[in-house]
Amino acid sequence: MVVRDRQQDRSLGRDAPPKHSGTDRRGDDWKDDWDDNTRDEEEAVDPLSRAEAARLLGERALRPSRMTPARVVVAQVIVTLLSATAWAVFANAQAASGWSAFFGGAVCFVPSGFFALRLWMSRGQPTVGGLVAGEAIKVFGTVALFVLVVVLYRELRWVPMLVTFLLALKTYWVALAIR
Repeated sequence: MVVRDRQQDRSLGRDAPPKHSGTDRRGDDWKDDWDDNTRDEEEAVDPLSRAEAARLLGERALRPSRMTPARVVVAQVIVTLLSATAWAVFANAQAASGWSAFFGGAVCFVPSGFFALRLWMSRGQPTVGGLVAGEAIKVFGTVALFVLVVVLYRELRWVPMLVTFLLALKTYWVALAIR
């Protein structure tokens, strides 16, 4: 496929379309995706006013959330402790399952705590780059903690660890639902 640059053809003084063989149909009916996109870009979109947003989404959706990153981390710690206690009480290998569950939750809430601390420290001048860097540190910290737990804890039980990790990870969704 050959893509022709019409800007370059005009700048060289060649406004007429080039002649093509019968197999390559490009004439007056030839359109490209750029033409379609420019037509879409010309349509102006007005943002919603507060009254329109309240009517569309409801007044409750416009209130700021009371859930802060620190509260999410505290909720993750609570979920981790509850899950570790349940695994320690009801599992076959009680101590190993309880510790595995606790370490699985810690793999989630320790990097989240560092990210929340980073957000709190940069509350005066938050930047998108700072958020991206914080999230990257959180992801790499999670992977590093997983590796540490797997390598250092010899009595690891995978199911309690992964279940508690997922429960603590999904605490974000519960936190978003609470306003």
